[in-house]
Amino acid sequence: MIRTSLTFLLLLLFLSPAWAQEQITEEEVNREKLLIEANREKLLGNYDKAITMLRELFRQENEDNKAALAYELGRLLHAEGQLEEAVRYLKTAVDEEPSNEWYLKFLADVYQQEGRNQEGADLYEKLVEQSPDNQYLAFRLAYFLVRAQEIDKAINVYEDLEKEVGVNEEIARRKHTLFLGLGDTKRAARALADLMEAFPQVLEYKHLLASFYESQGDQEAAKEVYQQIIEQNPEDPKAQLALAGGSNMRQDELRYLADLRPAFERSDVAVDLKISKLYPFISQVAETGDVVIADAALELTSIMEELHGSDPKPFSAAGDLLYHSGRKKEAIEKYRATLERDENVFPVWEQLLASLYEVGDAAGLYDTANDALDVFPNRSIIQYYLAIGADATEEYDDALDAISMADMMSGRNPALKGEIKALEGQVLSHQGDRSGAQSAFDEALDLAGDSPDVNYRYAAFLFEKGDVKDARAASRKAAERVPTHPYYNELVARIAYQQGRYEDAEESMAKARVAGAKYWPAALELSGDIQYQLKNTDQAVEYWEAAKTLGENSQRLLDKIANRSL
Repeated sequence: MIRTSLTFLLLLLFLSPAWAQEQITEEEVNREKLLIEANREKLLGNYDKAITMLRELFRQENEDNKAALAYELGRLLHAEGQLEEAVRYLKTAVDEEPSNEWYLKFLADVYQQEGRNQEGADLYEKLVEQSPDNQYLAFRLAYFLVRAQEIDKAINVYEDLEKEVGVNEEIARRKHTLFLGLGDTKRAARALADLMEAFPQVLEYKHLLASFYESQGDQEAAKEVYQQIIEQNPEDPKAQLALAGGSNMRQDELRYLADLRPAFERSDVAVDLKISKLYPFISQVAETGDVVIADAALELTSIMEELHGSDPKPFSAAGDLLYHSGRKKEAIEKYRATLERDENVFPVWEQLLASLYEVGDAAGLYDTANDALDVFPNRSIIQYYLAIGADATEEYDDALDAISMADMMSGRNPALKGEIKALEGQVLSHQGDRSGAQSAFDEALDLAGDSPDVNYRYAAFLFEKGDVKDARAASRKAAERVPTHPYYNELVARIAYQQGRYEDAEESMAKARVAGAKYWPAALELSGDIQYQLKNTDQAVEYWEAAKTLGENSQRLLDKIANRSL
């Protein structure tokens, strides 16, 4: 727009009666030359030179052409970032020609950039007065009023506009949003209800209102609207899902999940809609570990996997249901399937790494962490898991390198730095550097003495040194903070076993097995040892056999099985 405006000014400035009568003075010729030169400099990008020339023309110009020059100067100064002076010239243009909508609009846009929204609203009020039938101008006025926190006035603009053009979606949505911002939920609902009533055949508008009622917790009102949708279209999938099993979610949850099945078997029902219906049950399983609910929900994720095989969401949902219902190895398969379909979902990588750690798959953890770094190279938690996997597979140099990277990425987070330092202490201890390990643990405890992870790794270090009493205190501190953690509970059990407290050991070992230790050969062997000490020989042999099945083939274990004793 700036490139064409001076050509227009040439006509505007010099198509005058004087020209018509060919009475051209030398002064006018010089002004024309200066204007042409200013236009040339502007086209060359030399705005500073063009501005200097236009300022001189503005100083010389008579009142007839003052507004046009002021407007052009304001535009060029605005382009150069000289906003204060640009506003001064643009205001001059507006004052000289208050009916020129282009001057008003451009100055309002500059006000918007500067956050001077009330002044912008004032300009658009003038524009609306000049062109009351122009909907665009009314919408812009409402926009500036909202930015100026004049919400009631903005609503009045929309209602006046509605009287002129009738109810429509854009106005209704904007009114709804403003009423909601004011906390007036009744009028917010009314705006959508008006839209629904104005267009009774448009199901989308009914869905808008029903969804709003749901968001406000008004299930009865939502049900009434969904019932209207079903009467209009009995095959509407969203309404079917909303009404499945009744509006009261406290009814039999299994029946509710069964009622969802027909809609889940429809390929035309969106995955996101299906997932939204499963989400409360995934959360419930995460809180309770309820296997029955998890299995009922998994039937639905299996249907989704078949119908929507390229979408990662059904596999991720299945992974979460399996993970939280204690089937972590099966969850790992689902998380891997999720990432095969979309590797850019960081929470799934994080959940996969956590699952591999908890089931004791050190090699898988090490390899997967390296794969994750290819996608997310700057995440400290991935380096942290990489270090754990490298330590467990005796790749100590890799472990220390990963720890160093994790520390660099941890910023100024003392808790995270403390956990990283504790992991360094663990690796150094495994390398045989107990002095270096002790220094690392001392620093970790200073940084994050309450961290369960720091206390767990320090307890393991103390236990290896033979400091059983202090190891027990630190391990219990960790387990009390996170009572479902497999490693924390397994260490508490080992220490209790060492001290001859076999019932305490079994109590902690049971928690560890549920949380993932049932996949560890060493944990199952210890479980067998505990049961033998509790005089449960058959149970002991079962655990020892299970440890053997998982790959533990030490002569020690084979002798326990053969002799049915320690």
